[in-house]
Amino acid sequence: MRSTNWLRRHHLAAVLMAVSFAVGVAAAAASPASPQETTPAQPKAANPAPIPLSEIPAEAEAVSERLGEIQADLSSDRSTEAIANQLLSLTREIDARLGESRKIVAQRPSIEMLRGLEATWWRLRGNLSGWARELISYATQLEEHIGQLDELRTKWEQTNQAAKDSNMPPEIMTRIHALIAAINRTSDAIKRKRAQAVTVQGRVAAQDARISDALASTTRAREEVLKRLFVKDSPAIWSAEVRSRAARELLEESRSSFLTQWTALRIYAERNKIRFSIHLIIFIALAAGLHRTRRRIGGRISADPEPAPTGLVFETPIAAALVLSFLCSRWIYPQPPRLLWAALGALALIPSIIILRRVIQERLYSILYALVAFYCLDQIRSVTAAVQVLPRLIFFAEMLAVVGFQFWLLRSMDGSPASSSQAKRLSNVIRAAGRISLGISAVALIGNAVGYVTLANLAGNSLLGSAYFALILYAGVEVLDGLFMIALGTRPLALLSVVRRHQPLLRRRFRLGLHWIAIVLWVLFALERLLLRERLFRIVWDILAAKLTVGSIHISLGDVLAFALTVWAAFLVSRLVRFLLDEDVYPRVNLTRGLPYAISTMLHYIILLVGFFAAVAALGLDMTKVTILAGAFSVGVGFGLQNIFNNFVSGLILLFERPVNVGDVVQMDDALGVVERIGIRASIIRISNGSEIIVPNGKLISERVVNWTLSSRQHSIELPVAVAQGIDPGRVIQLLERTAAAHPLVTSDPRPQALVVKLGPDSVLFELRAWTDRIEQWMQIRSELAITISAALAAEKIAIR
Repeated sequence: MRSTNWLRRHHLAAVLMAVSFAVGVAAAAASPASPQETTPAQPKAANPAPIPLSEIPAEAEAVSERLGEIQADLSSDRSTEAIANQLLSLTREIDARLGESRKIVAQRPSIEMLRGLEATWWRLRGNLSGWARELISYATQLEEHIGQLDELRTKWEQTNQAAKDSNMPPEIMTRIHALIAAINRTSDAIKRKRAQAVTVQGRVAAQDARISDALASTTRAREEVLKRLFVKDSPAIWSAEVRSRAARELLEESRSSFLTQWTALRIYAERNKIRFSIHLIIFIALAAGLHRTRRRIGGRISADPEPAPTGLVFETPIAAALVLSFLCSRWIYPQPPRLLWAALGALALIPSIIILRRVIQERLYSILYALVAFYCLDQIRSVTAAVQVLPRLIFFAEMLAVVGFQFWLLRSMDGSPASSSQAKRLSNVIRAAGRISLGISAVALIGNAVGYVTLANLAGNSLLGSAYFALILYAGVEVLDGLFMIALGTRPLALLSVVRRHQPLLRRRFRLGLHWIAIVLWVLFALERLLLRERLFRIVWDILAAKLTVGSIHISLGDVLAFALTVWAAFLVSRLVRFLLDEDVYPRVNLTRGLPYAISTMLHYIILLVGFFAAVAALGLDMTKVTILAGAFSVGVGFGLQNIFNNFVSGLILLFERPVNVGDVVQMDDALGVVERIGIRASIIRISNGSEIIVPNGKLISERVVNWTLSSRQHSIELPVAVAQGIDPGRVIQLLERTAAAHPLVTSDPRPQALVVKLGPDSVLFELRAWTDRIEQWMQIRSELAITISAALAAEKIAIR
């Protein structure tokens, strides 16, 4: 690297070191050493004019204050010392990791191991880059101070000469001399700080060079691994070369490797004490919160008809807290040492087993125990990665155990019939997964034995890593599902009507969403372990980015997919908003009848319109062209789509003026029915025989429509009754009114009323008027009243004419 070579040639060069280092760091990652470019000399600035003799006291006081500020900044700034101290700790970590990294690279490790090494080195290099930027900024500030002091020194030296020529009083001369001496002292102090900063810069650059070499060797090793993936790269496991490794030598190398990793872990812990404290606080807070919640909702857990997810979370708060805190560890610990990650994985896997024991069938416990054992072997293999031959032997034994376990599991599954359909489906899934994993583990076992170590590592590590990740995801789903169930039963969510009425639906949808998220994460993880994710993403991206050109329009499959997803999202958002309004907003607000439907319908149209324009933008079309098309559409409306446009405007009038609302009983011509829906072009009316009439909105506005329920939902029932002459009319009126009032669907306000409407030579005609608020049943009520009145008149021996 250019900056590193420059430092090696001129370790403590002069003032311009900071600027040269800045240029070097910017090009360090990509460019080799090259001759440094020559900066053209800047014209020398003119000497500042001396201070007027009359202003010397005031200027001297101002300069003294400025010098005091600079000295205070120098004494309070400890950034260089802090970086130097941290650099010592980082250097020890680099020393420990370099030796181990060289040994690992020489052992033909797996892709995952090399990627882990690369990520670690990039993290360490990121620390150095941050320190380099801070040192450069600090050195630049010091250079500015030095320039200012040089200018002040020149100005006051000229002022001193002018004062000497003018025979100024001795007090003034003494003041000038003292000020020049203070400027020199401050300048010397700044130069010492600058030299210290330049020295630390050199040390940072030296460590950066070491990391660059380690990164280059690791990258080369990873590329070589990819090239020899299907090539025999090691002797067979039964060969003399492998058997020649003495047990004592392997033990000594294992001990040395473990001590190296322990040193790296200790140094990492010393440099990241706050992160460990944050993790501990998160775990304690989660455990305390879950334990407290368990005490508060203990009765609800026992009464819940489906208590499994809740019991998982709150009956084992420590295990649940460990699982949840592990999910945060990737963000808490950036690129931790392998030993730390192995410990964190064990802390997450064991509580996951504890939780899952409460969910799965007892006959599947063996799978959980086997995964724990395989994980322990994996971590031993990871810790001993720098030891020759030993990781391969451990991996061979591990794959042999996996194959044997798969044989035993498949035979036991075939011998135990499922007791239910759900258990049968689970057994089928386990059998299919077992057969696939058996094939993969057999490939890994045979490949490791005959010398295809790289291929065997890829297959075996992918299989086991995917199994561990699936286990943790399953436990996380159960924990989150339990937390969501409790959240639905706790304020403020418990106060929502949508939660009270649709809690089972919300739980099913939430759990389904968790399952799909877990499946997607697992698939992405498995593809990454198999080195297929990046290639698959590249292929999918190429397919989506392929453009179809028609004239000046360029459309790709990705644009079409974005258009469809945006429109689908608009429908989904509209549906959700209207659902929340219907469940929790409208019941709490006193709105006139029909206004909620009008608001929901307009929101639906607005959301769809916004979604459509967003989808057009996602499609990549020029909005000016869309505007032209909209203008042409408007002209078409004016000429050929007048009827459709009329119905659309009429629909808006129906929504805002509300002469007809959804649920109203309306009559048009001979059709009488209930308004089911008011659409953008037409409305639907369901008549009594069950059929539906589609009526254009313009017809509801322009023609005569009888709305039986516009201002009230009460409907009058008129029933004529003729009785023979000679019967007391008052007696008949009382009988009719009493009989009608006894019907449960006849309202008491207004009360039923019977009137004499016609007198004939041999009969008297009465008319019974009653009211009901069950307008959709008024004909049935009228029939029931006729039957009841006929029976009442017969009982009173009153003849009907």
